[in-house]
Amino acid sequence: MTTPEFRDRYFEEYVLGETATGGTRIIDTADITRFADLTGDHHPAHTDPGYAAPKFGSVIAHGVLTFGVVVGLTVEYNGRAVAYGYDRIRFPRPVLPGDTVRAAAEVVDLAEHRNPRIGLVTKQYTGVNQRGETVLVCKHVLAVDRMPQTEEPNE
Repeated sequence: MTTPEFRDRYFEEYVLGETATGGTRIIDTADITRFADLTGDHHPAHTDPGYAAPKFGSVIAHGVLTFGVVVGLTVEYNGRAVAYGYDRIRFPRPVLPGDTVRAAAEVVDLAEHRNPRIGLVTKQYTGVNQRGETVLVCKHVLAVDRMPQTEEPNE
């Protein structure tokens, strides 16, 4: 595993419409089982092939597992940004064991905040499987430091 590269980036350096391609991750049955054990979510759609197969073809990954993978694949290691929240998380298609999830991010909004030292950057995260089907879409709002204001000299 490579060490992530951190870099500082201010709110003013983001551009509406900029995109970034994340990595990929194969989700396997062991991931789904470990996630069920970790979270205690043993819904039969995730753990019982007899229950899940008629509906989905096999067990399916938890939506929150898919969400976590997409977030991890698209994370920006910016020392000046922290997660402010996530909005409109949707799972249009299930993730099946063996699916490869590919992630991408796009800056879709730049907004002021009541605290003048930060701005809000909203990125839309999209996860797609190997067939090009969207499996996750959400908006990630980041609180990002603004550039320090320089004092005007007194005349």
